Amino acid sequence: MNEDIVRAGAIGGSAQAEFASLLATIWRRRWWLATCVLAFVGVSVAAALVLPRVYKASTVLVMASPTEGLGSGLASALGSLGGMASLAGINLDSGNERAEEVMAVLKSREFIEKFIREKNLSAVLYPGDWDAQTGTWKAGTRPHTLAEAYKYFTAAIMTVKRAKGGGLITLDIEWTDGAEAAAWANELVERLNAEMRKRALEQADKSMGFLEQELKRTTLVGAQSAISRLMENQINQRMLANVTTEYALRVVDKALEPDPRDPIKPRRVLIVICGFVLGLTIGLFLVWIVPERPYVSRARD
Repeated sequence: MNEDIVRAGAIGGSAQAEFASLLATIWRRRWWLATCVLAFVGVSVAAALVLPRVYKASTVLVMASPTEGLGSGLASALGSLGGMASLAGINLDSGNERAEEVMAVLKSREFIEKFIREKNLSAVLYPGDWDAQTGTWKAGTRPHTLAEAYKYFTAAIMTVKRAKGGGLITLDIEWTDGAEAAAWANELVERLNAEMRKRALEQADKSMGFLEQELKRTTLVGAQSAISRLMENQINQRMLANVTTEYALRVVDKALEPDPRDPIKPRRVLIVICGFVLGLTIGLFLVWIVPERPYVSRARD
């Protein structure tokens, strides 16, 4: 028992001695540590000041239901002619499929590339490579393609989030110009509604043409009645698509220009703190592993 106590005391004394030796080494080489910390803090401060400010503009949306109720109960009333509705391209199901389609169109390459092309955003997304005077890419730089701009826009600038259960949809745009970010977010919603209206009108016209042909061919009164109901459904949908501006998404909260004093990036205080911690860590590491040169006094002749 006494031997264990003595051994434990010896180990504790050795640990204390090592810790005291480490503190003494740190104190002797404190200028190394201070220089390392100051260097990293200086670099982090410079980076925090140089990095461009990024702002976020958000618009909150909800799925619009201009055609809700038009197909309610129609599928069951059609009986065996439900397959004809599918052939005519008429979707009698509710909500979820339409929401998935709208989200897919919003994120689609065709939709985003058209937005970038018509707004000439390639020059804005890659300002360092664009010559504003000549309106072309600078000599010696590789021209950026629409596909490249699409990847950059959807990966680093635009974020679309949908709440669980198919509730609210949030469209975020992060950009160095807050006013542009808000304008892009609002225009994307407007363009999406216009695109979905256009698709609905085209589909309604195709469906009506198919149903008119089928109505001429059939002689059964029940089938004629069902086809007439389908045609009435398409007429109503076409009417709503023509008069409804917010056809696919209804704006709950419009994107507004963010406060110029409230960027989301860079987090300057966090960058400086990280620089301090990194400098302190590397400084302690160097103090610990770099051997000290022995001090040799020179005797005078």
